Amino acid sequence: MPSFPYSGESLEQFLSRARMMSAMAVPVYLALLIFLTNEEGWHWSFLVLCVLPPVAAVSGFLGKRDIRPGLAVTALVMVFAPLPLIGGLEALF
Repeated sequence: MPSFPYSGESLEQFLSRARMMSAMAVPVYLALLIFLTNEEGWHWSFLVLCVLPPVAAVSGFLGKRDIRPGLAVTALVMVFAPLPLIGGLEALF
C-alpha cells in the first residue's frame, strides 16, 4: 500500500489515528468542561467544549468509514481548536 503524503504512513493508519484521536477528545474535553466551570466559572467553555468535540468525533468516524482524508483532517483540527478558542474568547470578555 502506498504511503500517505508527508507522514510515511498509509492512508488506513492515518484515518484510524484521526478517528481515535477525535473519539478520545470527547471525554477529555468533558472533564475539562467540568473543571473550568467549577473552578473558574468560564461561560464560553460550555459553547465550545459541548459542541466541537462531538462534531469532531462524528467527523473522524465518517472520515474513516467513507475513506475521506479531508474530513479526517478537519476532525483533527476540531480536536485541537477548542483550547485556543476558549483562551481567545475569555481574553475578549
